[in-house]
Amino acid sequence: MKKHISPIIAVFFATQTFASFEQGNTYFISGEYREAIESYMTVVESGLVSPELYFNLGNAFFRTGDFPRAILFYERARRLSPKDDDILLNLGIANTRITDRFEVMPDVFFVHWWKTFSGISSRDGWAVIFLVLVFISVLCLAWYFLTFTYDRKKLAFYTFILLFVFSGIALGSAIQQHREQTRPAGIIMTHRVDVSSTPQISRPQFTIHAGTKVDILDEIGNYYRIRVPDGNTGWISKNDLEVI
Repeated sequence: MKKHISPIIAVFFATQTFASFEQGNTYFISGEYREAIESYMTVVESGLVSPELYFNLGNAFFRTGDFPRAILFYERARRLSPKDDDILLNLGIANTRITDRFEVMPDVFFVHWWKTFSGISSRDGWAVIFLVLVFISVLCLAWYFLTFTYDRKKLAFYTFILLFVFSGIALGSAIQQHREQTRPAGIIMTHRVDVSSTPQISRPQFTIHAGTKVDILDEIGNYYRIRVPDGNTGWISKNDLEVI
């Protein structure tokens, strides 16, 4: 597994927070993974959010054999940097070390196409494209009202319509990416969890194990309603899950 070490952000160079991050890197390189985890967690508890920090924590937990927490921090890193190849690679490796294997239900073809298309760029990238297209659309609209020849008005009008449609697609793609990055989800931390049909203790519908990623659909009291990758849903205790 590739170790990803890089400065978090320049402003932290002279702070104790960055010193703890660097100390964690030093421990990791020397093979003292539990000490590295302690140093990295000090940074996490300070409130810092960083894909590098979460990635390194995932690596440290992986080396100690704690695959559920490795997956948890890889997933947190992926939310901040969804196209990072190192994060995706190590997350894939960690997912091979857990118990559960699910046959994921395929999306309808147009949903699959839309998700694939919106994944071409990040949420922020689509937002920038949307703003640029809206700006150019406004210019075309102004051109339409300021020009006097029929051909120029026609060109300005149809260009405005085309850019307006594309800006709508860009906005929809940005919203899709935002939903993907902020959708409530968690990682199962308990070795074995019985998923019930109701929040109260009842006959389990199915069983899942530590390391499985689930979507969080609802919550009541101390219970989450979750969905596993194959589409099945049910209720588990909040104590069995760590939110990504």
